[in-house]
Amino acid sequence: MPISPPHLPSSMPAASPSEPPNESAQMMPNQLAEAFALFYEESKKLESQQADLQEKINQLTQELYDSNHRLGILLNAIPAGVVLLENNLVSLHNPSVLNFLPTIVIGKALTLPLDWQPSIAPGEYLIENAEGRRTIQLVRIDEGTRSIVQIQDITANIRLHQQSQQENRLAAMGKMAASIAHQFRTPLATALLYSSHLCDGKIAADESQEFAQRLRKQLLGLEKLSQDMLRFITNRPRKSELVPITSILQTAEQGIRPLCEEKGVTLRSQMSIAKDQLVNVEQQAIVNALLAILENALEVSEAGQTISITASGNHQRVTIVIDDQGPGIPNAMLESLFEPFSTGHSSGTGLGLAIAKNALEAHRGSIHAENYDGGARFTITLPSMNSL
Repeated sequence: MPISPPHLPSSMPAASPSEPPNESAQMMPNQLAEAFALFYEESKKLESQQADLQEKINQLTQELYDSNHRLGILLNAIPAGVVLLENNLVSLHNPSVLNFLPTIVIGKALTLPLDWQPSIAPGEYLIENAEGRRTIQLVRIDEGTRSIVQIQDITANIRLHQQSQQENRLAAMGKMAASIAHQFRTPLATALLYSSHLCDGKIAADESQEFAQRLRKQLLGLEKLSQDMLRFITNRPRKSELVPITSILQTAEQGIRPLCEEKGVTLRSQMSIAKDQLVNVEQQAIVNALLAILENALEVSEAGQTISITASGNHQRVTIVIDDQGPGIPNAMLESLFEPFSTGHSSGTGLGLAIAKNALEAHRGSIHAENYDGGARFTITLPSMNSL
């Protein structure tokens, strides 16, 4: 841009031809020209940087559009339903949601159908339709005022889990065939001996009564063993219901406390758990599992010792810890403790803990055994939920 020299004020006296020119007057136009030239160069740089920035913004905008487009295609293709909530109101969902919630409405609260019944684990529901019983899992992730809800059908996964458990039990039965023969052989031989004495007619009436009682005891033992084996093979929840975990613990305590008092063993209970903490289980199966563990603890306890039951939990899981003050579990038995016929007691069948483990795992729970400084410890977990 051409720069014109500034006009001098009219009041400024003209330089005399004989006087040397004013140096400041000569420098001012040059400085202004340099300043305007520098301003012009910086303006060009800013324009170039702005153009580069705009190009990057356009590029990022296009990438964001492409990413959202790909994400939309992915969400529309997956079989799981996805719902976006804003302040607990439905703002967006993919088409698969309609397979689960056909009446969902944008701008309304997300509500579940009345025929969805709570399943064993939190966030799982059972529904009945023309295809049979299905298990639906609902997972919700909250981020401030926004929430993402995923809904999917896990019926096949549950069926595969149950099939795997069944196959594992059948495989265990195959491995313990020799042990089964041993378990049946001794009481069966004893029962046959008593029955032969009863049949020969050479014993007195009072001895006949005694032999009959012994025979009955052996037959009852065989019946219990066969029932335990069937429970081990087919152990799965038949009819689950929502019950307070405190009720299950109290029932198990009432079953073992008289035996503890008879042996002089103290039973101590501490429940750091809400009364409305619910578990969806077949109640008697879980009670029997707890009793099997408590009976095992009582078997190794001596008079004056203590068995402790501690329960704690949150809105998703409850943890039960059973401690005894016995000699602990031999290291050689720790790995096989829950296998059938694994027992260190001459009077036990070794099926109690195996059945307890199966019952807990059938309800999506777990059991872990270990030794601690004072004895043996069994840690049990079960999925749970709070009452509505």
